[in-house]
Amino acid sequence: MRDIVFLVADGEMQATVEGFFENPAFDQRLQCARFEFDTKQDLIKHPGKDPGVYQTGHHLLRSYVDTHNYAVVMVDFAFNDNLQTMNYQQFCEKIKANMRAAGWPDERFFVMAINPELEVLMWQADTSRIEPIFDYPREREGISLREWLQQRNLWNADALKPADPKSAINIASSQGWGRKKAHTQLFKRIARDVSFKGCEDESFNGLLHQIQAWYPRVYA
Repeated sequence: MRDIVFLVADGEMQATVEGFFENPAFDQRLQCARFEFDTKQDLIKHPGKDPGVYQTGHHLLRSYVDTHNYAVVMVDFAFNDNLQTMNYQQFCEKIKANMRAAGWPDERFFVMAINPELEVLMWQADTSRIEPIFDYPREREGISLREWLQQRNLWNADALKPADPKSAINIASSQGWGRKKAHTQLFKRIARDVSFKGCEDESFNGLLHQIQAWYPRVYA
């Protein structure tokens, strides 16, 4: 049996998972025992994006019940008009019920429903660690990337994250700082190189704790 199969909704999520496991010290970052991960065997991108993961992701994962010990379902909550029409807990429970029906017992899977969407994980209150990835010219600007976004009304001064994380990434990446990078490149580098200590996102921390439970550290 292989370890964990990850079902993701799009290329940005795929790049994030790939980037995270490209870091040789991923087990130390997760504070768990080391396990095997291979992008070809353990990572699936749903062709139907977020709606596909929500509606039929369990069908894709049904065939992995006997090949993998665990499954992680990654999906953005904020697709279509979910933020206005759907309760977050009900959204998660629907995916869980489908996973159970597909043969996955509760203790073998985790649903990481990101609220509102993946971009929220890319931002930290202190932007100094991600500024080099955007090639942000801090010396020239004389202020942090966070302050630069605040000046453009994209980040409230008393908020931990930009009000619209996706728009903040779009605007920052379109400034012509350094070499042009696709979103997948940005996401992969942030996941690989930037510490997530202090991350307060509930879905990410839930996944972190679940992996620690699946693969607890063994101290000699």
